[in-house]
Amino acid sequence: MYYCLNVSANNEGIPECVLIRAVEPITNLDDIAFNRFKKEYAQLTNYQKKNITNGPGKLCMALNINKTLNSKSILGDELYISDFYYEGDNKIYSDSNFEIEKGKRINIDYAEEAKDYLWRFFIKNNKHVSVNKNK
Repeated sequence: MYYCLNVSANNEGIPECVLIRAVEPITNLDDIAFNRFKKEYAQLTNYQKKNITNGPGKLCMALNINKTLNSKSILGDELYISDFYYEGDNKIYSDSNFEIEKGKRINIDYAEEAKDYLWRFFIKNNKHVSVNKNK
């Protein structure tokens, strides 16, 4: 079974959410690599490194996200989204100098006309995006 990371963007009962399809791993690379491939990051092939978190199921496997996190707030300390990380005692802010692209949703042919909605947002030319072709 594969899990997905959906972040609810409204109150309970109002279906507004965001599916996080991929992330660029920056820290804890050995933990992430072990969760996905059962080996250290340095032992991964280039293909494995590129594909370590570039899809909803891969992302959840790499970050050990499962149903125990259902209904958890992203404002807590167990599951959160941040624009910084720590290297030792140093707080490092993420590079926010990037261009956001939008494209058609992917792998949802069953959604009829909604499959063509431009509801997919990603960082332009980021190698950790699962599909970069549909702008």
